[in-house]
Amino acid sequence: MRKSIVLATLATGLSLLFLPLMAEAAATDWPTYHHDNFRGGSDPYAAAFTGPLTSRWTSVPLGNRIYAEPLLVGNLLIVADLSNTVTALSAQSGGIVWQTTVGTPVTPSNPPFPCGNVNPIGILGTPVVDPVAGIVYAVAMETPANYYLVGLDLQTGVARFPQVAIAPTGFNSHIQQQRSALTLANGMVYVPFGGFAGDCGTYHGWVVGVPATGSGTQVVFNDNPGGAAAAGFWATAGASADGSGNLYITSGNGFSGSFDNGNTIFKLSPTLGLLDWWAPSQWTYMNSTDTDLGSVGPAIVGTSNNLVFQIGKSGWGYLVSTTLSGSGAVHIGSELFSGKVCNAATNATTARDQVFGGVAYRDPYIYVPCPEGIKALKLAAGPTFSVAWNGPSFHPGPPIVAGGVVWAMDTNNGSLFGLNATTGVQLFHAANLGQMTHFTTPTAGQGLIYTPVGNQVMAFGQPRADRTMPLPAAPATTRSGAPPPVPQSIGSGRPSALIQPPIDAKIPSTLHEMSLRRDQGGDLLSQFIADLMRLF
Repeated sequence: MRKSIVLATLATGLSLLFLPLMAEAAATDWPTYHHDNFRGGSDPYAAAFTGPLTSRWTSVPLGNRIYAEPLLVGNLLIVADLSNTVTALSAQSGGIVWQTTVGTPVTPSNPPFPCGNVNPIGILGTPVVDPVAGIVYAVAMETPANYYLVGLDLQTGVARFPQVAIAPTGFNSHIQQQRSALTLANGMVYVPFGGFAGDCGTYHGWVVGVPATGSGTQVVFNDNPGGAAAAGFWATAGASADGSGNLYITSGNGFSGSFDNGNTIFKLSPTLGLLDWWAPSQWTYMNSTDTDLGSVGPAIVGTSNNLVFQIGKSGWGYLVSTTLSGSGAVHIGSELFSGKVCNAATNATTARDQVFGGVAYRDPYIYVPCPEGIKALKLAAGPTFSVAWNGPSFHPGPPIVAGGVVWAMDTNNGSLFGLNATTGVQLFHAANLGQMTHFTTPTAGQGLIYTPVGNQVMAFGQPRADRTMPLPAAPATTRSGAPPPVPQSIGSGRPSALIQPPIDAKIPSTLHEMSLRRDQGGDLLSQFIADLMRLF
């Protein structure tokens, strides 16, 4: 007992000694898909990567394959997998801090599942974390075939509230798949649904808003209630949200020759009321050729956060006002600008299967994962965009930006690329990492890049001696109208996941090719204290 008290006192003293460092490190949190609710995928606090970089750690095999983007809060890297297991890893060592299996995943068979390409079905979409409330939210499919929102304590993995069933009237879980990232805003967790691979059954695009407290009335949006099938929400980026808490989400193709809400951006209120919508004039082509506009989630861009960038399977990009149709009179073909992005898109109706998942944005550039490689689009007044550079040839998943480098996974060949954010020059390449799931995207924070590879996570970064500098202060310039840079509680109606990034960052001129050597340094104080206390 005496020894336990001494150790507890020592741990408390060390925590107080290093508390300023821990509080400061919170600025590097990555609590939601692509960092923030604008879905910008950019870490504004990352110091410039100047190399050489090393392989820092590889986790033990986790429960099953990882489709979700890992999330970083403090020194915890939150990873969800298809076994319905949520794992908190030490961000600096990769060791398991806690691990919770929330329920038995589903092994699909026909009947009752007429189609699909994921087995087992567990946690597929990217969770979301509220760093202030200390809750990890995820949606799991559990045996026999039910969807549940779970809320786990960030520090322990213990359930913070009973699982919440998601089963609105008319919803059929055998034909509705939860692949898109969750969005935390307005005191709600928003959960999108689309169909399964194969487009079977009369599925629709659904968004269900569940109170973040775990109790209360759910709100629902269905883009085709009682109407035509399809028009699902399945892009891995999920819904974006503006500074007022309005959601933007894009549907995939419909099946009919008359307009059926397929290939449409919807603007929804916090209670999921329809505020406005927009569709490209090419929607009929997209419907007839399975060329989903909604294969990519909408990103809010522009220094005033007044633009939505949208691209999909066609490889043709669109800039739309956040008011979408403006006066509400013209919903179809009222985009502000559109143009070629990917090589095969000689016009808006020539290419298919071009872009999936999400994009990244660091003003003035939008980074797009075309099948031939990353394209950087430069935003200009008008608004317009033009291709600023073409990256090296590889098949990228959704990119992110950190430390002046664009990071993306080559999902065909299992490797990680780092490109100069202003020139596209290859600075970094880690090859032969292993088999990756479709739409894999990395995460950045604490000077490291985290990459899911199969059922493991790998971390890459500069040697520890190269990262002794303090965390840089946040740049003074921010996108106007962005939510404040201080986390707010769920009760305020503006959760911390709504934090948006500043827009300027330093771009390094060189970065050495990575040498894959293991760094065996020590861990952060928090992990040391946790390990110390486990002895008693």
